[in-house]
Amino acid sequence: MARLGTLLLKGAGALLLAFVVLSVIAAVVGIVLSIVATVVAAVVTLAILAVVVLAVVGLASLFRDDGATVDAAYSSERPEQSAKTEAPADRIRSQYVDGTLSEDEFERELDRLLEDDLSHDGSSARGSTDRTRLRDR
Repeated sequence: MARLGTLLLKGAGALLLAFVVLSVIAAVVGIVLSIVATVVAAVVTLAILAVVVLAVVGLASLFRDDGATVDAAYSSERPEQSAKTEAPADRIRSQYVDGTLSEDEFERELDRLLEDDLSHDGSSARGSTDRTRLRDR
């Protein structure tokens, strides 16, 4: 009978040891799954936040736009010609406003600029409207 008691005691100890080992394994797996779930939740949250920030920035740029893109899209002028003539005209205008150019010099520079534009473009009607518009400013 003593052997049976010892055998039962060893069996109960083995069962207890197996239960403890399985509990530790389950705890480790639970911790790993918890960490994975946390990382996935953080990535999804950051992705949603990035989309919201991009949407806000896009809306802000749309509302802040003064219609320049619409005007440029429907403009009859070619963009490269507009960029070429706009910068020198602005430069001449700012020199006139600053007082470094007299009125006669300002008009001569504008005429020279517009003549250059006419020689590149070849349309006198557009040049006369540009000249009128630049003098009115």
